[in-house]
Amino acid sequence: MRKLHLANEKKRDAEIGFASNKAKPTATYVLKSGKGYAGVRLLKGTFATDLVAIGKDGADVAAALEAGDPEIDMEREGRKLEGLSRVYLSPDGKVAYGVKLSERVCAPDGTEKEVRPLKEVAANIALENLPIRWTGKTFPKAAAMRKFVFTRSYQLHHVNGLTYDFLFEMAKKLDETKSLMLVGGGEKGTGPLVFSGNGSAYRGFLEGRVKGEKYILILHLTNLELKEVPHA
Repeated sequence: MRKLHLANEKKRDAEIGFASNKAKPTATYVLKSGKGYAGVRLLKGTFATDLVAIGKDGADVAAALEAGDPEIDMEREGRKLEGLSRVYLSPDGKVAYGVKLSERVCAPDGTEKEVRPLKEVAANIALENLPIRWTGKTFPKAAAMRKFVFTRSYQLHHVNGLTYDFLFEMAKKLDETKSLMLVGGGEKGTGPLVFSGNGSAYRGFLEGRVKGEKYILILHLTNLELKEVPHA
C-alpha cells in the first residue's frame, strides 16, 4: 500500500495509506472455447514500412499500395512485444541521445504562445515536513460535481488505532457538513498534489462518509474545471 503524509484542520499530521479501489467487472470475456484470454502487445509496424518510408507524396503511396504490400513487414509485424523500454527518436527515426525536453504553452485556439524547458517536478505527497494540508475551503458536494471533473479517486486507510481516530474525525466532520474539503501540498499547503516524479499536478478534495463506527475517506483528484459558456 502506498503512503502519503496528511494533516488535519488542527495541523496534526500522520502517515497513512491510500489505494485505488476499482469496482470489479461483473461481466467476463472468454474465447469461443470458454477459456479465458490475456491481452498482449503486438508489433504494428516498422520504420521501413511506414508512410514516410513508402513515399512522401500521396500519389506515390497510393501507387505503392496498389503494386504490393509495402506497408507490411511480413517477418516482424504481429510479433509479441515484451520487456520494452522507451527511447526518443530523431526526425529521421534514429535513436536520440542527450535529449532535452521542453513544453509548449498554447492558447485556447491552439496557437503556440511559448516554448520553455521542461521543469523537473518532484512528488510531494509523502514529504516528511510538508504534509498535505486542509485549506479551509469547502465545496458542497453537488456544486463540486458540477464544477470539477474528477479523474482519479483514492481511498485513505488507517495503519493503526491512532490513525483510525485521526481519519475517522476527518470523515465525520465532512459527512456532517456534506461538503468536500480542498487540500493542498507544498510549503504553503495550497499547491497542487504530485503523486510521482514529473507526474501530473492535481487539486485534491477530501470526501468523508460515516456509518456508526465505520468510515470512508476519499481523496478525489482533478485537473479539469468546468466553466459556463457565456450566451451570445
